[in-house]
Amino acid sequence: MKAWSRALMALALAWSVVPAGAVEPILVGQSAVLTGPLAPNSLAFMEGQTLLFDQLNKAGGIGGRPVKMITYDDVYAADKAAANAEKLLGTDRVVCLFGTMGTGIGAAMAPVAAKYDSFIFGGLTGAAVLRGPKVPIYHVRESYADEVRRVMTHLATVGLTRIAIVSSDDAYGKGIEKDAIDALQKNGLSQVLALRFDPQEKEPTRAAQQVIASGAQAVYVIAAGMPAINMIRALVAAPIHPQIYTNSVASSFLLYKELGEKSRGIVLSQVMPPFWKTRFPIVDEYQRARKSAGSEGEGSYLGLEGYITAKAFAEALQRVKGPITTESLRRTIETSPPMNLGGYMLTFKADNRNGSNFGDITMLASGGKFAQ
Repeated sequence: MKAWSRALMALALAWSVVPAGAVEPILVGQSAVLTGPLAPNSLAFMEGQTLLFDQLNKAGGIGGRPVKMITYDDVYAADKAAANAEKLLGTDRVVCLFGTMGTGIGAAMAPVAAKYDSFIFGGLTGAAVLRGPKVPIYHVRESYADEVRRVMTHLATVGLTRIAIVSSDDAYGKGIEKDAIDALQKNGLSQVLALRFDPQEKEPTRAAQQVIASGAQAVYVIAAGMPAINMIRALVAAPIHPQIYTNSVASSFLLYKELGEKSRGIVLSQVMPPFWKTRFPIVDEYQRARKSAGSEGEGSYLGLEGYITAKAFAEALQRVKGPITTESLRRTIETSPPMNLGGYMLTFKADNRNGSNFGDITMLASGGKFAQ
């Protein structure tokens, strides 16, 4: 993972350097989590972006202009993300911000984007607080509320009715907790426990013991990256535990990497097509890009999401008629026909910046594979 981080940071630096005499690049700004406990999710997301932008620039960029991505580390700290956004928009003069990660990060950067009459395209968040026609963010993934509703409907369908909800005590966890409780009640399910845990706690044993003692048939874990892993690790350490459910940003690839076969049976909602099933043309394209780049393994949901997010952004840039500016790009995003990205559909409007309603549910099987 450290090697991966160094490689991505080197690539970010490479994107920020344009040879003398080259055509003027299209400047795009990114605040990303390159270090810290939530870096694995961010780096997986960036891996897919890297594949797409590398392909794009090798093919001549947009009208002969390369996309120059300037990336700064925010270590998943809101104040650093806001400062990065200020630097990117005020000093670097990027056309817009791109591919942020997390609810707190998006919430810190959105006001800065609004201050400069700019916007954020794509981001690893589905929080309701970052959605709506007045929030300057265009979303490529469905909302957390949609994910939660899908999970709760699934629980009711399979007959698991006594549910515990455990969430990280941060902007992310608090932002989804209410949606989860509302969806649970609407599906006639019984909430036997709702608690929060410290996302910085590496061994949240006490919270896990409370969940197990509650008599819940299923537990819905609301956390991202390593905090989700740590909570789930504490749960699966018990001989008997409730069926574990979580959502997309818990990261299926990280669950298997950290927990091995103990990850078997964990159910996750997903916001992207199955990254290993090439019946979706966009997945086949992603896999071919990985092979061409010499990437190891089968890829990941987060990698595919990064690839699709970057592809959607590139498509928006290609659709701009005339000079590419913040305003012309915004107008193009909001007035263009729907995007068909190899079977993954996106539609943006001035009053609806939520581009996708795609969702799925998967279960981790043996060897880190998936069952649906």
